[in-house]
Amino acid sequence: MGCLPVMITLYSKHPLFDRRCLDQYTQVAVDFNLMVQNELDRIKPQLASGGVKIYVSDVYHAVNDMIQRPQTNGFEEVNAGCCGTGFLEAGFLCNPHSLVCPDASKYIFWDSIHPTEKTYHNVFKAARPAIDLLIKD
Repeated sequence: MGCLPVMITLYSKHPLFDRRCLDQYTQVAVDFNLMVQNELDRIKPQLASGGVKIYVSDVYHAVNDMIQRPQTNGFEEVNAGCCGTGFLEAGFLCNPHSLVCPDASKYIFWDSIHPTEKTYHNVFKAARPAIDLLIKD
């Protein structure tokens, strides 16, 4: 959450000159994921007895890795979106009339909230082991 361009723009002390992740908002995502995992661990025995299986894919760490190590993952821009200024635009504000960057594959975010196609592809590759396990079962 704290690495979304819109969050940096709205809540950073210097949104134009100090564009880095905001730890207090990122921690919300980490805490939420931990609560979900703890709850799944708690109910897993009950679900298993009923023949129910739950598969979890860790999207957070895949995206966080791309943000923390952009060059390793083939990205150049991590804290602004490709569409418009990349700081606030999202959804309908990114349309066929919007200015866009020349190469979206260098950006983690398409707009100030949503990932690019390349980011989604990398998330899929990270989730592939869980998907393959699901298909096997």
